[in-house]
Amino acid sequence: MPGISSRSTAIAHELPEVELAEFAEIRSAERAEVARRSAVAARIVAGHSTDAADCRNLLAMLGLDAEAGKLAGLQT
Repeated sequence: MPGISSRSTAIAHELPEVELAEFAEIRSAERAEVARRSAVAARIVAGHSTDAADCRNLLAMLGLDAEAGKLAGLQT
């Protein structure tokens, strides 16, 4: 199409350090919450599995980490 460039254009964003720090803190909290929920989900899967092989297969299918689930059990 005429007038439309296929090149990507870098845009410089000047954010105050306070905003960058706040954004980093929010992202960190988000990652921690995702990890916590994944660990809880792994514990639930383990509790409903028929045996160790079933648990491993289910965790793998869901992309969950068994070690994270074990750690979640220690924190409660």
